[in-house]
Order: sequence, then C-alpha cells, then structure tokens
Amino acid sequence: MTSAWQRRSGLVTSTAGRADRARGFLEGALVIAIVETEPDNPDAVVVTVATDAEDRVAVVDEDRTAVTAGPTLTELAEALAATCGQVVFDDVVAGEDEESDDPSDPFDPEIDVVSAYVPDRSVVYCRATVDELGALASAVDMPVLVAPHGEGHVVLVSDGPALSAVDWSETLKPALVVEQGAAYPAAAIIAGDSAYVHTWDLDIAVVPSEATAAAVAKDLVDSTLGVGGLTAKIVALLPEADATAVRAALETGSSGPADLIAAIGLPQVLAGYLSHGADTPDLPGAKILQPNGLGQAFARAVTDAQAQMTESVREHTEQMRERAEHVRERAEAARVRAESAFDAAETFTEEVVVPIRQSWWTPAVAALEATAGALLLRRAGKGARLGTGTTAGERVLAVGGILLLVDAVVNTAIFLAPRLKRDL
Repeated sequence: MTSAWQRRSGLVTSTAGRADRARGFLEGALVIAIVETEPDNPDAVVVTVATDAEDRVAVVDEDRTAVTAGPTLTELAEALAATCGQVVFDDVVAGEDEESDDPSDPFDPEIDVVSAYVPDRSVVYCRATVDELGALASAVDMPVLVAPHGEGHVVLVSDGPALSAVDWSETLKPALVVEQGAAYPAAAIIAGDSAYVHTWDLDIAVVPSEATAAAVAKDLVDSTLGVGGLTAKIVALLPEADATAVRAALETGSSGPADLIAAIGLPQVLAGYLSHGADTPDLPGAKILQPNGLGQAFARAVTDAQAQMTESVREHTEQMRERAEHVRERAEAARVRAESAFDAAETFTEEVVVPIRQSWWTPAVAALEATAGALLLRRAGKGARLGTGTTAGERVLAVGGILLLVDAVVNTAIFLAPRLKRDL
C-alpha cells in the first residue's frame, strides 16, 4: 500500500448536462475521490483525488480490502473526458471545451479549476513580514489592510479575486485564506504548488460510496482529501487554534466562515466583515499597503541602481586598493634591491678599493699622475709662452693636466691619512 498520497483537484465541465456522470464513472472504477457540485451549475463538477509519487490515482482494490495505486492521473482524465466533457487537473488537460448551445448567451465563460465564483471579501493569515506582504497587494492589484496577529499578520482584501487563484510568492506561504462572496464561501491553505480548498454550501459526495469500499477508503479520504487534512494544516499554521472547533467549523454550513474565525482565534469582528455585516474594521496596528504601481516600480528600480552603483564603487575601490598594494610591493622590492646594491658597493669599496688605494701602489700612481699632469700643463702652455695664443687642443690638455694633479693630491691624502692618524 502506498502511503505518500497527495491531494489533486480538477474540474470536469460540459455544456450538455453530462458533468454529473463523473460521479458514476468514478464510483464504478472504485476511484477514491470527493465530488463537489454547485446546485445552480450542473455543468461543472470539482473532482479531488489522491495520487502517489508516480502520479497514479488511489483506488480501492477489487476485493475491497485495501487502497492501492490505479491508473495514472492522465489516464483517468482521458477516461473522464471521453464520458463527461473537458477535464483539467492543473497541467493535465483532456477533452475539448464544448461550445454553448444557448443562443441567448453570447459569452461562454471558462470556469477556473480552483474557483467558480468571485469573492467580495477575503481574510488572509500568514507569517510574512509587512514588506513581504507587499507582494500580495501587487498580486491582487489593489490596496490591502494589514494588521499584526500572533507570529504573523492578518490581511483584509475587499473586492478582490479568488485568492486560491492568485500567484503567491514563496515568502507568503503557507497562508490561510477565508473568502466569502455572493455564494459559496471557502477556506484554503496555500502551500507548495497547490491550494487545499474547502468550499461550504456545495453538494459533496464521497466515492466509492458502497459500504465495504467506503470503509476501506475512509481514512485516506479524511486525512488527504477532506476536512481532516485541512484541519491539520490550519492547526500547523496556527498552533493556538482549537482543532476540534476548526473541524466543526469546516463541517458546518453557511456559518462556517464565522465559526472558523472564532476557532483560529482571529478577531471576531472579521466575521462581520466577511459576511458584509460590517465595514472594514479598525484593527490595532493596522496599515494600508498599496500595490506596486509605477511609482513603486520606479523607486525599486532606483534602489536597485543605487545598490548596483554601490557594488561597482566597492569593486572599483577594491581594485584600486589591490593596485596600490601592488605598486607598494614593487617599490619595496626596488628599495631592497637598491639597498643591497649600495651595501655591495660599500663592501667592495671597503674591502677592495680602500686597501688598494692605501697600499704603496697609491703613492706610485700619485707620482705618475703628478708627472703626467705637469707635462700636460707644460704642453698646454706652449702657445702662451710663444705668444701665438692657446688652441682648443691645448685647453683640453690643460684640463686633463689639472684633473691628474687633483687626483694625485687625493691619492696622496688617502695614503697618508691613516698613517698620520696613527702617529697622532
């Protein structure tokens, strides 16, 4: 027996009065299902079944002893469509929508799988923050009233769409929705990819209805398809709720929404609001949330642009910091290399050049430089002595002679300095 059953709801429609055949078909196939019909709309039937991980539908076996996996949901939809009309289970669609035979009705409205009416007023409870609830105001495209309650918020929606058909963001789930319009009030838990919807005042039949088969299917019907499963989900969202009172409210008639409001501990004034007996109530801490229109979209775009600019500036600053660090490291490396070269030159001078220049080689070089310098100066002064003037070559020789004499003096000083220091 498969235990991981999940709830799946679909809509069977026909304009030829054949939608009511769905119950008989499911009964004969021993499919475990809840069949809901509107007294004023015999051409539409809501069918709720259970499927396993392989999308096979739960059925009672032929021996009426256990629940087992039967045909796939697609196979069931195709068989129902062949008998009744068009069948839609989320993305599983079988059959074709028939055209209306009523020439007086120029419109043939399509009935939504999750709602066949438009509610006038809705009460929502979820644990989302006020900022996150802005997504709900945008989804219904109208202002909503938000008030804190327990660990979350209560949201009041007036003249809105059926909230089980709204595109809910993940930040809002799970959420409890209680709706009441001109007909058929409903409650739903929005969670995951589906809505667990219970509608009051519809004609509800459970199949199979044959006593033995019904006894086998009873627990699965209650815990997965019916009010037992919805009660558990409501209490999980609102732990302070009275589970017995919640179940009783779901099983009652038209007073169900008011009874449910009381059972889950919401302000009782909301019951009057839902039943049109009161205007929008004054709740403590309440505020109005507007849908995200052009102004909000522009503000959001500006905020996003500012965030992107801030991120770009941060990245540019980080790049500049890394570049400056790289330059600093290169400068440090150059300084280290320069210091190393200076230390090497100083060591070479102290260990090689100075000892050589302080040896007897230095005075010998000084004597040679003095002799050569004197000769160059004598040669450079020849023109002056003859009265013919000094040529460019002679001036060069004079400069060279002077440099040689200066270096001879320096070498002599280097040689004599340490010796004079020792004598002193």
